[in-house]
Amino acid sequence: MQFLQPILLWGLLGISIPILIHLWRGKKGQVIHWAAMHWLATQDSSVAKGFRLENIFVLLLRILLLDLLVLLLSQVFIPSVSKVSEERIIHLVQPSNLITEEYKFELQQALEKGEEVYWADEHLTAIEGLDELNAEGMFLKLQSSLDKIADETTQLNLYLINSQNSLGSKNYLSKIKPTFFLGIADLANPAPQNISIEGGKKLEVNQNGVLDSIANDQNGPVSITIGKSDFAYYMGEISSSERLFIKASLEAIQDVYGFDFLEKERMEDANLVFDHELPIEKGGNKLYFISDAFSFSEQSNLITFSDQLDFDHSELVQTGKLPEVILERFLAYYGVEQQDVKLSQTQLEHRFLVDSPKSQSKRANLNVILLGLFLLCFAAERYFANQQGI
Repeated sequence: MQFLQPILLWGLLGISIPILIHLWRGKKGQVIHWAAMHWLATQDSSVAKGFRLENIFVLLLRILLLDLLVLLLSQVFIPSVSKVSEERIIHLVQPSNLITEEYKFELQQALEKGEEVYWADEHLTAIEGLDELNAEGMFLKLQSSLDKIADETTQLNLYLINSQNSLGSKNYLSKIKPTFFLGIADLANPAPQNISIEGGKKLEVNQNGVLDSIANDQNGPVSITIGKSDFAYYMGEISSSERLFIKASLEAIQDVYGFDFLEKERMEDANLVFDHELPIEKGGNKLYFISDAFSFSEQSNLITFSDQLDFDHSELVQTGKLPEVILERFLAYYGVEQQDVKLSQTQLEHRFLVDSPKSQSKRANLNVILLGLFLLCFAAERYFANQQGI
């Protein structure tokens, strides 16, 4: 037996109320007049105290009424009573021929069992047979497909390429804890990239994924140009403590890499926006950092944080990782590829947040029985209480 609202069990202390009332009435006594009472001498009259059997029965009924009411409010759940009549297993496959080839047998078994198999794309496209296991021209939209998963899903199997660049660096919101089937990817890290900053400064992302300065006359196979205007930022309706830590993070990036961030008074003049409110029109030429907003988006120019970016609320600020996160998102937005790495099972599990855990999706399954017993006891208590005049 489980209680979905266990804090309400403190209401069981209320059973002391009818007990105290009955004890008080028994101590006080009750004067009973009868026909020949006035013929008795005063010294022969006495007061009879104590409970009769009927009083004790009414007391037990009242205690039982309070118990049933508390159990009804605390939402009793018994797992053995609530059995799932039919499992609904869903297989969500990343659009990749590498994945379909590696897990072809598992997907074939799922289709033969009549289980649901979908591509993890924007429309949650269904896969009806093996001849449809061709991912050409399809793109991974993991959050969009997770949002379309049915609430009644009892098991979710995710087939993903074990690659940081393939999965992205965002967190994902799922209605149920997924089981992962990871494909073995050939991690082809990008060639060293040159970043040219307007004004002559050059940086390089080397094969180890480290951003470092290089000589101005050195050229690389890939060159990305970032203008001075791209470093202009705007701070919206955020707290003073958030402003302090965001500015400190930008200054830390500037001290290490020489990026000249400049604050603007109007959003129209900035390319980086720090705010609490999600923009109505998320312009493609701006990168938004939205704090204190629990949202999951596939847009590359929208970065959300579930907490406020200050020391009291954000783990990123407390651990000093906020500058690193801002720089990583900034460079990724302008096309700088990260070094590709494999993800562990624990890393993947931390990236998928469960929207409705099993414990929260339970529903009290004894409410009807408890309500029926409550009404029956209430009727019995009223009947015997009226019979005894108490």
